[in-house]
This record gives sequence, structure tokens and C-alpha cells, in this order.
Amino acid sequence: MGPSLLAAGGFLAAAVALLASGTRGALVSAICLGAGFGGVAYLAGGATSLAVPLLLGIVCALMIWAGGLGARLGSLVWLLGKAPVVGRPRVFSERSFRLLLGLGGLLAARLLSGHLGAGTISTQGPAFACLFAWEVGAIRIGTGRGPSDLALGALAIGMGACTFILLGSGGGAWQAAALAAGGPAVLLGFFAHAQPWEVQG
Repeated sequence: MGPSLLAAGGFLAAAVALLASGTRGALVSAICLGAGFGGVAYLAGGATSLAVPLLLGIVCALMIWAGGLGARLGSLVWLLGKAPVVGRPRVFSERSFRLLLGLGGLLAARLLSGHLGAGTISTQGPAFACLFAWEVGAIRIGTGRGPSDLALGALAIGMGACTFILLGSGGGAWQAAALAAGGPAVLLGFFAHAQPWEVQG
């Protein structure tokens, strides 16, 4: 596969993470982010670079499927207090709002990606996918209703960072790349089943 096609896979994976909802959406997002950004990382380091995001995505998905720790931690009231926001009126639905922000992020990523070069990969496609993943993560964190949303946002940012590190090092810095996405992957595995703080009105 060519760089453009693999970069498109990373972009589509980030788009899935942007619009996903609920525990099943988190599971699907973990698999898509792992596979999509594994393909982008393959451009620099071959099979080794492919394996890092892919395996982290699979491990995260297996943790979510197994139930995780989040179901027992509930809404993390023990950490953040007993004042969740509920029933806030909204002009746009949660998914529509994220889509609008995502369109802005898409434009920003397109404009910025031409100024980024990662190691031997200087084409706009791979850098664009990484930038869009970072923006998707920021959107999910900024619009998050609970621990699952925040963890999924962190995973999107982590996968983008992981892939960019692999691209920049030619696949050599796989330990640092695994660390960048490994922490968020474990967090999402734990908190995917946690109850949201804010109830959809």
C-alpha cells in the first residue's frame, strides 16, 4: 500500500474515535486507532512499527471487552466529589458538536501538516493523520462527559504521538512510542465502563 492510502487509514481511525459513543464505541475506536496508526507507522519501521500501535489497540480492546476496572469505579466520585453536571441544555447534540469541531480540526491539520516532517517521512499524509488524531483527542477531552470520553481522547492523542515518534525515528524509538500510547490505552481499558458525569438531556 502507498503512503497516501495508509495515511487515509489513520485519518479514518481518528474519525471513528471522534464520533464514537458508549462502551462499544470505545472498543471499536481502540481497534481502529491501533490498526489505522499501525499502518501509518509501518511507513517508517516496517513490521516492528506496525506492531506497536496495533498491539496496544488490541490490548485496550481486550481490557474493555473483559469489563475493566471502570465498572467498579463508577463515576469516580471518590476522586472528583459529588457534583456531576446533569441535564445541561445544548444547541447541538454531542455528536454534532464534535463533528463541527472535527471539521475545523480537519482544516487545521491539513494546513499544518505540510510544515511537519518526521524523519524520512516528509509527505503530508502521515503527518496529517497524526495531527488530526491529536485534535480529535483534544475535542473528546474538551467535550467529555465522563472518564471514558477523557480516556478515549487521551488514547487518540497517544496514538498520534506514538506514530509520530515512530515516523521520526525510523521505527527505532519503539519503547518511547509504546509509552506514549500505552498509558492512555490502559486508562481506557480501565474506565470504558465508568458512568458519565453528565447525562444527555
